[in-house]
Amino acid sequence: MELDITDQRWQDARDALTAATERFTRMLLDCRTPDRRTIGEWSVADTAAHVAIVARLDAGLIDGDPAPLDAPELDRGWQEASLGGFARLNALTLEHFPERALDVVSNTLLDEVDLLLTRAKDVDPRELRPWLGGAQLPAASHVAHQLNETLIHGLDIARALDVPWDISAHEAALTFDLFLMPMLGGRSGRLLAGGGNPGRLTLEFRSKHTTPVVLTSDNGRLHVAPADGRKTDARVRFDPATMMLTIFRRTRLARAVATGTVFAFGRRPWAAVSYLRGMRSP
Repeated sequence: MELDITDQRWQDARDALTAATERFTRMLLDCRTPDRRTIGEWSVADTAAHVAIVARLDAGLIDGDPAPLDAPELDRGWQEASLGGFARLNALTLEHFPERALDVVSNTLLDEVDLLLTRAKDVDPRELRPWLGGAQLPAASHVAHQLNETLIHGLDIARALDVPWDISAHEAALTFDLFLMPMLGGRSGRLLAGGGNPGRLTLEFRSKHTTPVVLTSDNGRLHVAPADGRKTDARVRFDPATMMLTIFRRTRLARAVATGTVFAFGRRPWAAVSYLRGMRSP
């Protein structure tokens, strides 16, 4: 997908990442239970360390560095992985970076995000840069991916600690437009290998906050293009924050549909629901 991004949208993405990172680190510094379980086997400290590591990856990759972790086996693993291998690589990477003191992790995260944003100032946000799994994504996607990680894992930690963590439609829309759609519809390399459903399906995605797009899945090959009024199998209207949490398995799709925050209609609305239920995410 060729990314159409205004100067204002690019600035919005960087500002949103700055604000989300500051919120995230404040929450970490207020935490008195770093060993509390968040998601899966991860503790608060593990989750925070993961977000800092991802920031290091994004900061390196936006600059074209093929080895941002300075660990040959891990860097090679991330470049050769598909989504199915991310869980194992996450575990290996966390083992390689054992620091879990929340004040240290917070400072590391702030430093890596600052480096990412400093490098982002000097690139065209549309310019393709290397990403995970051999993918090539626009530079804007590296910033939006880090925003996505911060928002999702911030919610994981906040739920574990029983503290507030809001994800605005504006923030979620930035990650949808600048990260998720370019990843699905761009040069995905090995990232999406082995996925997809047989047959052909076209879905239009539209909200008040995002760029309307049509996603086409053709026997597992994905294409994303601006919506142009063409006939589709289904149309999906959605709240961006709910869509984010649905795709990343933090909210059940059935609940999102029942509350009307994700709504499918058209010739084959059930096909949209089935596709969203099976969508894989990094």
